[in-house]
Amino acid sequence: MALLLSGATLGCAPASEQDPEPIPVSSLKPGLALRGGDFATREDHLVELLVHEGHVYVANSTLGVSSLRLDDDGGVTRTDPGSEGEELLRCTSLAVHVASDTLYCGSDAPSGLTPLVRLEIYDLSTPGVARWREGFELEQWGTRDLEVVGEQLLIHHFDGGLWTAEIGPDGSLSGLSDTGVSGNARVSAGVGGQVVTLFADAEGTGAELRLLEPGTWAELDRLPLRGPALGLSADAEGGARVGVGLGSGGMAVVEVEGGQLRLEQTLEPPAVVTTGLLSGDVAIAVTLSGAFAWKLDEPTPRMFGFGPAGKLGFARAGNMLHGVIHDGELLTSDWLWVERWAIDPEGEVLDLDVPRGIYVQPEGPVRWRMRNPGRIPLRAELWFDREPIWARELGPGAVVEVDLPASLRAELLASDEPSAALSVRSYDPSVPSEGEPVSSTVVVLAQREPDELFPPATGDVFPTLTLADADQQIYTLPTAAGSQTIWFWPDCALMWPQLEDLAWLRREGWDLGRGEAIMLTNTDVAPDGFIDRWDLSGATFGLWGVAAPEIGGANDHIHEEDIYLPFFIEEMPGDAMPTDYVMDGDGRIRSIERMYRGPWTLAVPWPWE
Repeated sequence: MALLLSGATLGCAPASEQDPEPIPVSSLKPGLALRGGDFATREDHLVELLVHEGHVYVANSTLGVSSLRLDDDGGVTRTDPGSEGEELLRCTSLAVHVASDTLYCGSDAPSGLTPLVRLEIYDLSTPGVARWREGFELEQWGTRDLEVVGEQLLIHHFDGGLWTAEIGPDGSLSGLSDTGVSGNARVSAGVGGQVVTLFADAEGTGAELRLLEPGTWAELDRLPLRGPALGLSADAEGGARVGVGLGSGGMAVVEVEGGQLRLEQTLEPPAVVTTGLLSGDVAIAVTLSGAFAWKLDEPTPRMFGFGPAGKLGFARAGNMLHGVIHDGELLTSDWLWVERWAIDPEGEVLDLDVPRGIYVQPEGPVRWRMRNPGRIPLRAELWFDREPIWARELGPGAVVEVDLPASLRAELLASDEPSAALSVRSYDPSVPSEGEPVSSTVVVLAQREPDELFPPATGDVFPTLTLADADQQIYTLPTAAGSQTIWFWPDCALMWPQLEDLAWLRREGWDLGRGEAIMLTNTDVAPDGFIDRWDLSGATFGLWGVAAPEIGGANDHIHEEDIYLPFFIEEMPGDAMPTDYVMDGDGRIRSIERMYRGPWTLAVPWPWE
């Protein structure tokens, strides 16, 4: 049962004549411990990263390639922010040719500033600086990933299949060639002289692995996997296995042996997996919510670590899209940060999975959930103004509901304040509140101003929006069956996992109880093949603005030009991720989140009575 503590009970007790008993100190150690991190610019949109000669190079969307140094003391230090001003070069995927110190950069689509259909080539001969050298023209745009295998560069052209280019001794590219391997090619990894390639498969189970022979590109084997095809990597210790990120489908561990692919096991963290990492008997699932780590050499895989996304920085800004295991450490690309984590397989999960913020009406109670994803109990405490106000023990894997009554909420959040931050502290149950927590984070309570209708809050009625679907058929939101809004821009890498995952969940028939997922954008997704490229068949779109001119001024009651920013809740931490509203058939808003968690939401549906 939760403990609510009023301010009146927190006064000072009379001093004891005897020396106080020493406060117990926890012996628990984290399995994943944040050592350090840094950002490249204040506008970072970090995607894929790799390590070369003691430095991290990370694809930074329209800022090209950013560079950071791995310091001897465990820190991370920016050395080169990337392209700026008129030199902006778009980069969402990377590969390195080690022998020539050459970096290759590809992107999902050309940017408006560099509309050429090409790869970018960088010189890494000066450690910590990626100097642009030249471009390499392609026959089609849309590169999902790049991978160096021997002296060839593999180019994954989404539904354009798998292509290659020859790598010269100096790292230059030539001989662009279509391998003839068709399908929606996403990412590859070299394993034991062969190539494992991950394909999206909307007509099947969602994802498919193929084992290919380099050179001839003959197919040796294929293995269907359940989930969207989000990420793939080879064992960092050279083992004959790969880890596959499958969104809400989890992380697959696949053996590559004797010309065959065999699914060993599927790890299922309570989060959306963007890529899977292996290093011997350690497996790490990088997810939008953070990194989860397991020890595999036990009868049942043992989760020993959880590193939450956005842990670096007070604003909890970040969502993990990629990561690598390097020299026994985990490096993560957390959208705004590159983070460096120590890995201790003998440790435990000491961080709770906590929502970043709750957005509410001017009055009433506040509810949300917290999760203990680990195997040992933890005590959670909420603190405000340096005093504990709520406490509860969470058993292994437990999810608990936090219910702040209106009276307590009024003490925490004054009517004229837009938000208040509560400290969430995790304790070893054997250590009292006076002792040191084993971890801590923050949850923000944000409230709509009494005289403002926008952004609408949980419990409010969502205003009518007029939209067009991908076939330019007009409809209105809210829908009679209830719906969930997902605002996105096609070039925002942070949104790609959510779009693909929701489309896969719909094809699989999963009912998350949130109504129909509607993907809202002011870009017409039909003409350039965006739907096929990102495997979004069956998804419902809501076009507005220049993408749906036939709507005219139907949404002028919200804004004459924009129907995104009026719904954007700046006080609610959430990074560059837009606001997801869930509403019932009457348009009443049941929950609001700015972080996609798939089926594992931490929101409590309204009404809170």
